[in-house]
Amino acid sequence: MQALFATDNCVSVGKSARLSLVRSPTLILLVVALASITQARAQAQLSFNIFLPPTHFMWRVFPEWADDVHAATGGEVSIEFPARSVSPAHGVLYAVRHGVTDGGLMFNEFLSHGAPGTLMSQMPWLHRGDSAAISTALWENYRNEFAGFEQLPGVELLSMFHLGPTYLCSVTESPITTIEELRRRRVWALPGTIADTLADLDLAIVASPAIQVQELVSRNTVDVHMGLTLETIVSFAVASYTRSCVELNPAFQSASFSVFFNRDAWTGLTQRQRAAIEELSGVALSRRLGQATNEAEASARTVLVEEFGVTFAPAGENLRRALEEAAARRTEEWKRNVQEAYGVNATEILDALAVDVAARTRPDRR
Repeated sequence: MQALFATDNCVSVGKSARLSLVRSPTLILLVVALASITQARAQAQLSFNIFLPPTHFMWRVFPEWADDVHAATGGEVSIEFPARSVSPAHGVLYAVRHGVTDGGLMFNEFLSHGAPGTLMSQMPWLHRGDSAAISTALWENYRNEFAGFEQLPGVELLSMFHLGPTYLCSVTESPITTIEELRRRRVWALPGTIADTLADLDLAIVASPAIQVQELVSRNTVDVHMGLTLETIVSFAVASYTRSCVELNPAFQSASFSVFFNRDAWTGLTQRQRAAIEELSGVALSRRLGQATNEAEASARTVLVEEFGVTFAPAGENLRRALEEAAARRTEEWKRNVQEAYGVNATEILDALAVDVAARTRPDRR
């Protein structure tokens, strides 16, 4: 029968009616509109915040990663970077959680109040000169030991990484090799583990975000800085005030970071898009960022020595001993915190991490 039949649950269309519907301009427009909506849903444009200054090498590495994400998703996912940070360094988690930006990276010290496990690789004497090694070890050990306990609220954790080892540097030509000399100085220290450890040594400490070091040194508020990598000494414009540095190997500390996206933005992607991004993130991004750090540190060392005349010296025995004693107290404090929070054996976790980092470290970087 050449007719349109309808019931409560279905509609049946006769042949001539079907031909009529196919030729219907209204239906054609509806099909085009639905196709456009489907295509729009497949496209995603995400913002990613980098709080570091634009001179920092991370401004090269993350856009390269974003290009790979764009290619891996067939051009469906684009990641863009605000020219200026939408948040101070300590507020990135809040900004991402509340949608001010879709993603970002954050210093793990600022996450440690609610997620102390993120600090596992920031304990002293773990970094052996290879940031790719400690970055990949951090990601895999953190996932194994703490991911089941710690969920950052409102965000999806994608990766973790380390910058280079930190140095004790002075505005004077003569490097600080004894604890007595250090106690006569005004010291800037990276907030958290380093600042707390140095405070135990009765030092005059100014703790602030690394972005403020240049201002503090240039105004002679401090004459020593402890907590910067070689690359950050250059990119944060502190090189012209730095004359000498003390090396500690393994390093006194190395700053670690987490990379995450807003959970709603993440779940709004298709499963295929998320899988493509995950393939380029996790340990792959840890390695990528760690290797880029190794290259940046080597380049910065050359710049500091050849262009700024910075000298390097090993720490004196009594300085290292004093730092080790103070650092041991901070390590024990961290162990107590995670053991009380999660009921894990923090000593075994940290010992296993140290062995893993040493095994992954390339011989030529030790």
